[in-house]
Amino acid sequence: MKHKLFLIVLSVAAICTIVIVWRRGQSQDAVDGELARVGELPYQVQSLVGVEGVWVLVDYLDEDARATGLTEEQFKQDIESELRLAGIKVNSREERSAFKDGPYLHVSINTVTYADNPNIFFSISVELSQPVELRTGISMSVRGITWLDRCVGMYPASEFAEGTRQEVKAGVALFIDEYLIANPEK
Repeated sequence: MKHKLFLIVLSVAAICTIVIVWRRGQSQDAVDGELARVGELPYQVQSLVGVEGVWVLVDYLDEDARATGLTEEQFKQDIESELRLAGIKVNSREERSAFKDGPYLHVSINTVTYADNPNIFFSISVELSQPVELRTGISMSVRGITWLDRCVGMYPASEFAEGTRQEVKAGVALFIDEYLIANPEK
């Protein structure tokens, strides 16, 4: 009887050991697979892997842009809404302060107008800035732009507000698409 009990306990221990070893192999295969998947992504998309959330900064709207009815707050709300709909965490002001070195999505809108031209010329940048490590000389952490989309163009003043909102929306949509490629479980 003791002999049978010993064999049963030994068999259970052997099965548990086999399962643990098999699971470790499965886990390592998953890690290797994820590393291979990430390694095949463009560098800009690779830089989004593991980014858990962002805060949003919109700036550089000048008088001409504001005269068309645009505000930084309007853009910020639009962007944050799109990010949340996609399942990307938008950090609050308190979280941003607590993690001042965290990633942020920076949208800048620069405009130029000429007195004799009814069009507003613009440049829009949608950039992800986050801490990066320099490995030259001494190792140090600095902030760098790791993801970027830019566009330039012009709209008549009457179409500038809506056109610019659509341009920013397209840049943010590209960020969201690439973020979700980099972080498929999100």
